[in-house]
Amino acid sequence: MQTVRIGLVGAGGIAGAHARGYAQLRELGRVVAVCDVVGEAAARRARELEAERTYTDWRQLLAATGDQAVDAVDICLPHDQHAEVTMAALAAGKHVLVEKPIATTTEDAWRMVDAARRAGRVLQVGHNERFDPQYQEMRRLVLEGAIGEVFGARADHNQNVVLPAGHWLRDAVRSGGGSLIGSGIHRVDLLRWLVGEVVEVSNVQLIRPERLEGEALAFTTFRFSTGALGELSTNWAVRRFPWYELMWLYGSEGSLHNVGGLHLDSTRRP
Repeated sequence: MQTVRIGLVGAGGIAGAHARGYAQLRELGRVVAVCDVVGEAAARRARELEAERTYTDWRQLLAATGDQAVDAVDICLPHDQHAEVTMAALAAGKHVLVEKPIATTTEDAWRMVDAARRAGRVLQVGHNERFDPQYQEMRRLVLEGAIGEVFGARADHNQNVVLPAGHWLRDAVRSGGGSLIGSGIHRVDLLRWLVGEVVEVSNVQLIRPERLEGEALAFTTFRFSTGALGELSTNWAVRRFPWYELMWLYGSEGSLHNVGGLHLDSTRRP
């Protein structure tokens, strides 16, 4: 199997999580180039990943040819830059992994999807929670009918996000919103995976301007293609919370949740 040569675009906080993943998968993919507008950050991340090259302009990374070329790019940039860099990478013939959310608007998201189809390249969004063992076990139990017909779901995301003045996440235009698009999108992805496609959605939001311009608190309700209902609470202004993330599925034969571990209550349980 050929090792994929990866260019990491963005060397900030979330890139550290990606770096830990690459360290465990060296036989599958290797970061050979790192780009960040802050040259020192790019160099520091490159040393961590044993990458040979650094850039301060992602266009130079994409333009590299021959032995300097990359097969795929991993985009760990502020949300408002996802679409531009993704479109350019696909046009350059690269596969793309882009951090969530895919973009700040649905129009940009669909442009990215269409560009990947035209280019015949893989475009993947960083919805890593589908690979979390607890959620994979949840899905297995649902598919096996352990709780019968799933008719409802509840999901929470609780966090105390305190950002310094000037941070891009405080800017609603750059971030695309707040707690819902920034973190709740993981819960939305899991709900679609565990329950079904969303056919109807409603949302109310609350802004705490001392925190950020986007929503600090949001409540979202869903109707799924299966007929099931769902609710999602995302809160970036919780000082103390009994759980960080919750997923609770309600079925005709029982329920399944992950508060303090994975718990199944079912009439079908032996």
